[in-house]
Amino acid sequence: MEFKTYVRMMYEQAVLYERFARKYDLHRNSLQILLWILNYPKDTGRYIMQQQLGEKTCSSKQVIHSTIKKWQQRGWVELLESPEDRRCKRVKLTELGLRVAEEIDQQLHTMEKNALESLTTEEQEALLQLTAKYNDLLKKEMEE
Repeated sequence: MEFKTYVRMMYEQAVLYERFARKYDLHRNSLQILLWILNYPKDTGRYIMQQQLGEKTCSSKQVIHSTIKKWQQRGWVELLESPEDRRCKRVKLTELGLRVAEEIDQQLHTMEKNALESLTTEEQEALLQLTAKYNDLLKKEMEE
């Protein structure tokens, strides 16, 4: 297989996520931000900090700030002072934001699960193993 074929497939997948996000007046990157805000507390027991959102989503401070500000206006999020550092703000979903984020997360999870389960067990294992291997190899190439 020519390397460009796989790269195009990955791009097509990114476009699918972008189209899904736009159904909710989001962009792919803001979708990822929202999912981090939703899931980080479930995984860690703490709300995520704005700085962490930038690191996790490869977004600039400006993108994080403008996204959070927009969502504050929509009533989706609120900012909390971090007990460790008062200058840092943790992002918490409001009740409205939690409902919206959980609906989006559930729909996305269901579609991803259905697509993956449409493959045989062997295909699923191969896809996951080869994608992980490809990502590791690509990461090494990009870090050199």
